[in-house]
Amino acid sequence: MMQKSNDAKDTNIPVEVWRYYLLTNRPEVSDTLFTWADLQAKLNSELLNDLGNFINRVLSFIAKPPGRGYGSIIPQPSDADPDPLQHEPTRKLVGSIVDYVEQYVEAMEKVKLKQGLKIVMSISSEGNGYLQESKFWKLYNDDQLSCSLVIRTSAGLVYLLACLLEPFMPSFSLEVLKQLNLPPDTPILLEKGDIDRVSRPWEILPAGHKIGTPAPLFKELKDEEVEFFREKFAGSQADRIVRAEAEAEKIAEKLKKTKVSDSSGKKQRPVKH
Repeated sequence: MMQKSNDAKDTNIPVEVWRYYLLTNRPEVSDTLFTWADLQAKLNSELLNDLGNFINRVLSFIAKPPGRGYGSIIPQPSDADPDPLQHEPTRKLVGSIVDYVEQYVEAMEKVKLKQGLKIVMSISSEGNGYLQESKFWKLYNDDQLSCSLVIRTSAGLVYLLACLLEPFMPSFSLEVLKQLNLPPDTPILLEKGDIDRVSRPWEILPAGHKIGTPAPLFKELKDEEVEFFREKFAGSQADRIVRAEAEAEKIAEKLKKTKVSDSSGKKQRPVKH
């Protein structure tokens, strides 16, 4: 168990990983049970292989040189582009994402933090499914117009994920903005009209925009590291529960001040108990 306040830092596991773990395990009915195996699973499966994988695949492909990618430039649309809503994978994605964002806004207004975070991760999973279904790596050679649509849509989804995760993992969102080559003070709350933009994710980032340098966002937590931490920080389960609950509550208090907009784009006041 982690007896000292700086024990989490001693692991060199990024603070955003701890925030994610504590919020997804935030006690709502019963006590939080901390296990290193659970932390490892959430980091490797959810953050690394799902969220991080989606963002890195999209940005790395854009960054490839012309002939293999787009030379770090968001591709330009053309008059010959297919209607996005006639492109079946894109049409399905948009329907799912709009529903999820509306659910996210509702959850955050009710301070259902775990639910809000779960919804964002579902959007990330939709993004991975979209990449697989569209087979963008084949489209690049076989259908450049459709590939351009898929990449512009996916890049918009990367930005959307940074927006939605900012209340939970602010330094993660800043890193994504950096990799998108957007200034750190870029507004990333759901302001007026932004929810409508979700229905046109291929327009979220401007065509011709040059992205930054892609880099992995998360690092795998290996079995041998888990065993080392388990032995180093061994201790009582009760202490683990108390510390996890206290940290989750501190995060929750900050999130109560988060502002989001409803489906009409009208700004809402922070939720109060």
